[in-house]
Amino acid sequence: MNESKAKRLIIATTVGAVLLVVILLAVLIYQMIAIGVENRRIADLNAKIAECDRLIEEGVDVKNARSQRDWIIYEARKLGYIFEGDSIIK
Repeated sequence: MNESKAKRLIIATTVGAVLLVVILLAVLIYQMIAIGVENRRIADLNAKIAECDRLIEEGVDVKNARSQRDWIIYEARKLGYIFEGDSIIK
């Protein structure tokens, strides 16, 4: 192997190694960005799940409150229902 062929081989190897490093860095950066986006998406979904759980609990409280007798009577009177023993004011 002569000297010029050895130089070309060294240059080609160096260029190949540099290209490999650049490509691997690009893939690494892309993956880190994709992981960050996915983590943000997961955090948003967890926040939405927590909000839904809160609304469900609040809905159960509202359901329990509205199923009580006093609330039912109050709503019935608002609609104009008259119960036995009610005095009618004319």
